[in-house]
Amino acid sequence: MGPTKTQSSTSQSVFYDDVKETSFDYPALTQGAVAHLEYTQLLKEAHLISPFSYGAGIPGWNVTFTAIVPENMEIKYIVKNDPKGLLKLTTEKKRGNTYYTWNMQQVKNEAGFGDAPDDRYYEPHVIVYISKYSNSAGQQTFVQSVDDLYRWNASFTKTLNQTEDPTLKGITDSLVKPLSSSLQKAEAIYKWVQNHIRYVAFENGLEGFRPRQAAEVCSKRYGDCKDMSSIITQMLRMAGIEAYYTWIGTRDIPYEYTDVPLPIVDNHMISVARIDGKWYFIDGTSPSSTIYLPPSSIQTKQALVGISDTKYEILTVPVAEPVISTVEDSTFIHFTADGIAGKEKVLYKGYYAEDVHNALLYRDEKRLKDYVKTRMGKASNKFMLGEYKVSKHEAPTLEASIVADFEVPGYGKKVGNEYYINLNLEKLFENQLIDTAKRKVPKQFEFKGQITEHHILEIPQGYQVSYHPENFEIETPFYQLSIRYTKQANRIIATQVLTTKVLMLQPNQFDAWNAPMAKIQAQYKEQIVLEKL
Repeated sequence: MGPTKTQSSTSQSVFYDDVKETSFDYPALTQGAVAHLEYTQLLKEAHLISPFSYGAGIPGWNVTFTAIVPENMEIKYIVKNDPKGLLKLTTEKKRGNTYYTWNMQQVKNEAGFGDAPDDRYYEPHVIVYISKYSNSAGQQTFVQSVDDLYRWNASFTKTLNQTEDPTLKGITDSLVKPLSSSLQKAEAIYKWVQNHIRYVAFENGLEGFRPRQAAEVCSKRYGDCKDMSSIITQMLRMAGIEAYYTWIGTRDIPYEYTDVPLPIVDNHMISVARIDGKWYFIDGTSPSSTIYLPPSSIQTKQALVGISDTKYEILTVPVAEPVISTVEDSTFIHFTADGIAGKEKVLYKGYYAEDVHNALLYRDEKRLKDYVKTRMGKASNKFMLGEYKVSKHEAPTLEASIVADFEVPGYGKKVGNEYYINLNLEKLFENQLIDTAKRKVPKQFEFKGQITEHHILEIPQGYQVSYHPENFEIETPFYQLSIRYTKQANRIIATQVLTTKVLMLQPNQFDAWNAPMAKIQAQYKEQIVLEKL
């Protein structure tokens, strides 16, 4: 093995942490060569034992993981993603220790995909954790249940915000004084934190777990997710609202507290409030979320809500149905001498609107125009963006709209006394066939949603519609697609509606997903014909 190099690890989401990474080379490897690597990892906090993954992007012929457990200690283990039982466990006692060894032969390296979930969803791995140990005081429980995990988590919040900071109280009072309902007050507090506290993750040692005092976060005007949880919860309590520090994992993590009661189950903190009997999941790190719709990254996830030092509740973040996140696109088209031109009016709601709001946060005029062109482009790569206007608002639901003029030279054809045009200017479900020979890992969707497009063609004077395709509809458990044609006076309208109905598609569902694809692609080739009267 060649030389090793140890340096600070970097992450786009963390400004600073104390994580180190070591890289190494195997020089002059050739096919058939055997490489060997051994390393020792010292953990200063026994709660943070990492799972061992069989794969991790590297194929292996014979992969073994051994946990050496001293006689004064007991462990538990969880095996994930091994439905065929390929992982073989053997145990052996030697010199006062118990050796737990998991072996797997011929580990495959599954191809990666940009829309796949984290590899912990599908790669075989073993989770080992300490359940008990003995010392001079006798046998001690370490981690056996969610109760034990919560005691550890709550140790970081026991002394949090024990005194009321006058500056923060003054800010809170000024925000809520003119408001009558608790929900309005909570919304005002959330918006203030989003607008005044910048997300900066600074983690050193256990600072990655310990929230800072709300007064400090307010003074510095920045913080990470734990600090956002601290200041939001404290401000809500100052306003007389029931609120709690809450631990949660994003959808990058496949575990649940009731299944894996360990710190690896979460990577995030939020605030949870109960208002008029309803729970609200409030994430201060999401700059464009509203109190009414939790970020898509925590949908379906269990939240560990800290009611007191010893009491907690486990809640599940609900999934927003497709009607919550919608795109309504009305595109008005007319023929020109060399193609088509028109105006688009697009309204975004829910998570689609949140995407637009986030995209607009730090864009200058040049980058804004590029973004609008990407959003509004359709028909062909000759699309030319004209004048445009972007609008956004937040109350009571998050919305955004873009209105734009456009031209598309060369789109549509005039042959003799007839016009030919495909009114599917955007083929919303094109290139969605999954290659089941290559793909063996799940497909993940950011959220459920519905896109509706009305392509409205002005019929040239002296022409009539001589042909339009039949109405078309496909519905599966995963999506629904319909294309309908309507004639109105001097217009013909093609309305395409695509509804995404799932958040995760498993490999055993790929065939059912693929089944209608040939019909869909054939429908996308259909054209409208106009003939001269």
